[in-house]
Amino acid sequence: MGEKTEQEEKMGCIVRQFNLLSSAERKLTLGEILNSCTSEEISYIDQKLPDFLYRDFISELPLELAERILERLPVADLLQACTVSRSWNDIISGMKMVWRAQCLKFGCLSSGIDPNFPKQSCIKGMKIQHDLHEGSAWKQDAIVNLVKSPGRFSALHHDREHVAGGTSDSIHTHDNETSSESVVIWSVINSSVVLSFPVSGSISCIKLSYPSLVVCGHFDGTLSSHQVSGNPETNTSPGDLINKFRLHTAPVLSLDFDESEDLLISGSADWTVKVWQLSTATQLSTLSSHSHWVLSVIFTPSHKHSIKTLSGKDVLVMMTRDDIQMFSWNPVQSDQGASLKGLTLSDIHIPLKSVTDAVQSFFFTPGLHFDGKNISFIRQMPMFDSHTIGDADIVTIDAESAQLVQSVHINQKIRKLLAIGKRFAIILLPYVDTKFKNLVVVDLKLEKIVGGCTVPHSRATTPDFSQVCIGRQDWLDGFSDDSTSGLVCCLGLQDSSLHTVIWT
Repeated sequence: MGEKTEQEEKMGCIVRQFNLLSSAERKLTLGEILNSCTSEEISYIDQKLPDFLYRDFISELPLELAERILERLPVADLLQACTVSRSWNDIISGMKMVWRAQCLKFGCLSSGIDPNFPKQSCIKGMKIQHDLHEGSAWKQDAIVNLVKSPGRFSALHHDREHVAGGTSDSIHTHDNETSSESVVIWSVINSSVVLSFPVSGSISCIKLSYPSLVVCGHFDGTLSSHQVSGNPETNTSPGDLINKFRLHTAPVLSLDFDESEDLLISGSADWTVKVWQLSTATQLSTLSSHSHWVLSVIFTPSHKHSIKTLSGKDVLVMMTRDDIQMFSWNPVQSDQGASLKGLTLSDIHIPLKSVTDAVQSFFFTPGLHFDGKNISFIRQMPMFDSHTIGDADIVTIDAESAQLVQSVHINQKIRKLLAIGKRFAIILLPYVDTKFKNLVVVDLKLEKIVGGCTVPHSRATTPDFSQVCIGRQDWLDGFSDDSTSGLVCCLGLQDSSLHTVIWT
């Protein structure tokens, strides 16, 4: 026992002396010791070194500390680490917070992440991002023979996996019983026409509320509402005309309606916005003195927006080439139908061009969006020396404070902001060739284009591109198993066909 204690003291003294040496002196000392070792001692060192050089920190470190280290790794390295051993795979795959953080980086919707297996959600999100980048996330198809040439779809709208298309430029006849234009409602799921009926007058814009109602705006300044499924109580059949709205003096370029509020809003090239009672075609109000054609209108009932200063009021956001304005009113229901009370111009006024000639004017770009809280649109500087390179920003403004929420710069020319969510936006760029993606997804968090596909050129029928409609939009808030399916976009082409883009 005494000799062992003496040996321990001797070794302790050696270690203390070694610790007092500098790094260079330690290396020199170790070299001398190795030179003095026998082959048996060298073999012993060789056996012991792996225990020091290749330590299993994943298994030995506390789980919380290991997670803090691994969360800094790219997801590809995490997946590679899972292949090292079964124990590593079990430990790393079980680190839910690490995989959840990776899911959010890839744009997965927070509520859509599997709480028990976030690693699987991360892999799915990574695959979607990869497929978007490679152009394989969506499949495309041409739908032909829905209308006869030279007629073409001049206005499209999607609702509940159905697309309503309105035509223009069809061959006109002198038969009063026959209309030259038509509305076609096409099922995305069944890939078939569910309803087709004639209408009077070329269609400039359209909105579908499936399966009850479709409203058309016409180039002759009128609007028409039609049954979709028919109504036995009113003895109407699918496609029957319900009401005709006549008071605009120029083409109707935009419309929106809400059946529960019994209101229809229309914007026209006569520089006015009109508010109608949807069920009776009675005009309730006219908002005039606008500086240009009214290209987009968005109506939001009081219970669907979160603007505190306008609580209890209906809200209308509208866009011309010159500006964006917001109106509000107190809705009132009477025995005679809907009426408006307190219709006023809100404090929100967003100019879309420069105030003075000294500043280069912004180039008007269609695409107005309002989610009940924020207003989003495009600001774009004119650049005429390139088909692709541009100077544009996706701008989001708080509708209550008028303060800037976010501005994402895009070095591309933008034709239209098709839709925007909390995480992604989808935009249409000019068609260049089959190799250039012109239907692209912008990651608003990463502030860059992450992928898309090439779609054929679609000639604009109105300044707001009524011939293009967006499909499901829930995926724009983040990817989930339920959101990445169905229609992405639909375009009316010059050859009378519809071109669809659908999630694979």
